[in-house]
Amino acid sequence: MHKKISLLLLLSTSLVISADHHAMKGDQSKKETKKLEMEKRGMWKPEDCKKISQTSGAYLYFSGEAFKKRSALEKDGNQNAADEAFEEAKALAELAANFAKNFEAYCKR
Repeated sequence: MHKKISLLLLLSTSLVISADHHAMKGDQSKKETKKLEMEKRGMWKPEDCKKISQTSGAYLYFSGEAFKKRSALEKDGNQNAADEAFEEAKALAELAANFAKNFEAYCKR
């Protein structure tokens, strides 16, 4: 019986020691609290989210430029180069979509 109580005390003590420190409401600013809450939910830092958003926009821009190039090549009758430009535009658009999905998953509040 004493062994069971000793074991229970030992286990409960280790749980108390390893518990996270929970600050009181007045101990942290709202900004720090929001940051901690975002981290708990798996959200990324705002500066990282901005980079992801900008990268998605850049890929989308270059995709549009490649599509314009494709149109010009097609008008000139150069179908092979137009097809290559189309594949480039498609690949860049897919990258932009992937970055946008990451933004949506990890940055939207």
